[in-house]
Amino acid sequence: MVDKIQMVGCAFLPIDREKKQILISKRSMNKRYFPGLWEVIGGNLEFGEDFNDCIIREVKEEINCRIKGLEHLHSRAMYLNGLMYITIAYYGELLDKPIFNEEEISEIRWISEDELKKFEFCPGDIELLKLGFEKI
Repeated sequence: MVDKIQMVGCAFLPIDREKKQILISKRSMNKRYFPGLWEVIGGNLEFGEDFNDCIIREVKEEINCRIKGLEHLHSRAMYLNGLMYITIAYYGELLDKPIFNEEEISEIRWISEDELKKFEFCPGDIELLKLGFEKI
């Protein structure tokens, strides 16, 4: 049922193939949901927007970068507290050095797969990251 869908969003995993790393971000403490947790870049789909445009907009808003080689990674429906969260995830490379939006993000970090257990992630994000590491 549509009234049970909380969010339709897009996630983006910036990858560095040479270093075998993915960029993650730490949510600002002023965020309503999951403040201070680590996550992948992304956000909510706006009405009338397609998934590619959502990713391009969110990456620009959150880390002020352009994307090279946008590829679909995974689509999922996650259920949390009786609500459904739909996420379309992509991966690709960044064309610019990331500069994060301090209202949204408190920190960014490039990590390798063996560092995943060092961070507390938002629900479902560690699974997306594992899929992302399979691509690099």
